Amino acid sequence: MGNLFTSLGIAARAMDAHRFGMEVTGHNLANLNTPGYARRRAELVEAPTGLYGVDIAGVRAIRDALLDTRLRRELPAEAREQAKAEQLAATEVSLGAAGASIDARLTAFFDAYESLAENPTSASARQSAVMQSQQLATAFNDMSVRLEQSRRAADSQIRGGVEQINALAQELATVNGAIAGGQGNLPSLRDRQALALDQLAAIANVSFTQRSDGAVDVTIGNGQAIVMGVEVQKVEALSGPPDGLATVSVKGVDVTSSITGGRMGGWLEVRDTLVPGYTARLDELASAVVTEINTRHSAGYTASGAAAGNLFTPLGGVAGAAAAMAVDPAVAADPSLLAASGTGAPGDNGAATSIAALRTDRVMNGGTTSMIGAWGQLVYNVGADMQMAVSQQATRQAVVEQVTRLRDSVEGVSLDEEAAMLIKYQRAYEANAQFFSTVDQTLQTLLAMVGTR
Repeated sequence: MGNLFTSLGIAARAMDAHRFGMEVTGHNLANLNTPGYARRRAELVEAPTGLYGVDIAGVRAIRDALLDTRLRRELPAEAREQAKAEQLAATEVSLGAAGASIDARLTAFFDAYESLAENPTSASARQSAVMQSQQLATAFNDMSVRLEQSRRAADSQIRGGVEQINALAQELATVNGAIAGGQGNLPSLRDRQALALDQLAAIANVSFTQRSDGAVDVTIGNGQAIVMGVEVQKVEALSGPPDGLATVSVKGVDVTSSITGGRMGGWLEVRDTLVPGYTARLDELASAVVTEINTRHSAGYTASGAAAGNLFTPLGGVAGAAAAMAVDPAVAADPSLLAASGTGAPGDNGAATSIAALRTDRVMNGGTTSMIGAWGQLVYNVGADMQMAVSQQATRQAVVEQVTRLRDSVEGVSLDEEAAMLIKYQRAYEANAQFFSTVDQTLQTLLAMVGTR
């Protein structure tokens, strides 16, 4: 009798264990598409000495620390190039289509001066030349604003990135406290921790240190701690001089220059290096346009035969030239002050011809290209930088995807594998249920036999 009751206990515990296995498998299938989820395995062990059957030891989350670390090393570079590509795509669009931007305004300006050269005494030709001069200056002004808007857009992304870092840092600190304190479901807490670390790695180049109690410490940039166990040090985006753009700091330490990875690294490169470079090229072109045209214009004579002055207001320097470019107010108010003659004689077109010749004269980049060609080079450089970022992002993404697939093969939920496990637990449950039923029938038979005596 005792042996039969023991057999019933063995069967009952086995059925409970395999039912638990089916529950774990069902939990895996339910979380097939849950970000950060690591598949679980029911841990079954042989019953302790003196007992028979199986016991439930618990649930184990399948993780590979090496692949987790490898992925978090690759994510910052891939995210940086993606952020650059997205920002530069918007910048490229702001430059306008070929033949419909500053190049179009330069072409219209030179066309107007060619028309003036053909008819230097025409009042309408003078008026047209002044109007095209104003539109050219406006085009440079507008382009300067658009490039500045690109910087501001990147700056706004940086500020948003700081908010994301702080939110994830707080999430990690909360999870750290729960893990270290043994509170909550440990595998689920590990999932939240791993997901937060992956997301942080994609935002900025951060470093992680695992504590013995399971908590994780995080540093950013040049080693400034933002998470120490349950303590969080807030990252700040402070507006700084002279233009109010954000500097990233931790406890008063400026870490902006040390953030070179993740989306923030890409946004910072666009804001602080790439777009300022394009603006400098635009200013160089605007300065050359103003200087060259003023030189040739002031060498000519007005409609009355007087020595002409500048067509454009003189600049204070190359920096900011595009934003400051403007037609001289006196010329704008009186087109007769426009220089067409090169000698002062009525009907002479020397000055107008000289200015029109700037269409093809190589006065840019050390005498290697024209003004229109210099604009084309600027547009090409923006496009080339964007394509380089796209290419680099594709290369980095391929590495990230490969490492992700390796990690998923270990940690991820596989429908085929879970289906096989489900059948395995189901068959085991059915077999033990049959064993239980057989033992129960045997007991019933034995009890019936004892009862008839």
